[in-house]
Amino acid sequence: MKTGYFKQIEDNSTLGYVSISLYPSKNKNVLYEFKSLAPNWKLLEKYKSKQLSDSDFEKEYLEQLNNLDAKTIFEQINFLTGDKEPILMTNGNKSSFCHRHIFASWLEEKLGVEIEEFKTGIVTRSKGYMKKITQKRLFENE
Repeated sequence: MKTGYFKQIEDNSTLGYVSISLYPSKNKNVLYEFKSLAPNWKLLEKYKSKQLSDSDFEKEYLEQLNNLDAKTIFEQINFLTGDKEPILMTNGNKSSFCHRHIFASWLEEKLGVEIEEFKTGIVTRSKGYMKKITQKRLFENE
């Protein structure tokens, strides 16, 4: 499983793109949607109108995620895409705050899996942002 954003999608691709955004993707290559991972409408509107900070959004979105069962979500997404690796897509870009990073961190913590960023590879995620890992770490706690 990977995460990414809609502008990374190449035409005529046969990958398992799954929208986890509230609004449907306009890209014909996104064949799947998983709306339970999208921030709810009220949360999204409060964030867009700057009524919530990034940290407040993260807190509320994590409350939404904690009402879900991580193992079930993981299984459902993989079932949805069949033999294609799921790539969970949003409207955010690689440098902006995005709920996909919060979800990926949550799932990694709950299941002990590693979720890479599409076309970037292994990243660290913190507070809704990501940073590409450019070197392998020798020790886990560095």
